[in-house]
Amino acid sequence: MAATYYFLSAPNERDVLDWFRRQPEAAERHLNEERMLLAGPLIQKSESSLDASDFPLISIIMPKVRRGALWTVGEVHFLHKPKEFPALERLRKRFQAWINENPRVWEQKHDGREGYGYYFEGTVRNIADAVFALPSGLTAFETGQYFVAEDDNDGVLDRVCSTLRLRGINCV
Repeated sequence: MAATYYFLSAPNERDVLDWFRRQPEAAERHLNEERMLLAGPLIQKSESSLDASDFPLISIIMPKVRRGALWTVGEVHFLHKPKEFPALERLRKRFQAWINENPRVWEQKHDGREGYGYYFEGTVRNIADAVFALPSGLTAFETGQYFVAEDDNDGVLDRVCSTLRLRGINCV
């Protein structure tokens, strides 16, 4: 099972990482500039084979600044089989309850809190079912910060920036 949660937060805020650090479950942490990976034990099906589908993983992609004016939407991906990893499934459910305490500023089925996802550019509205706003993200959203998806490539960002320049946003 895979479950993905999208959130708004200031690029320097660590609310999501702090939440995971407070959890009692121990996990191996792998951190680089782009993301943090929390990994559980690899299960060996037989002496000669390892099954990567049985490798429980949480991938956390923190927001960052793109093109000087855009913030990326943060992402948390839970990749595991709930029946085989009940502790990780309980962790996912706790995370879901925690993230749901924050306002949803975008929801595909309701077309966004503000009506049409005005501050979401690029592919965000195509990939996210819902976007939650943590306090620093909500403040930025309410003051007109524009957001893009982490995976938006240079071509997408070029189009977004040319549109935003017409709105008076300096996007390089």
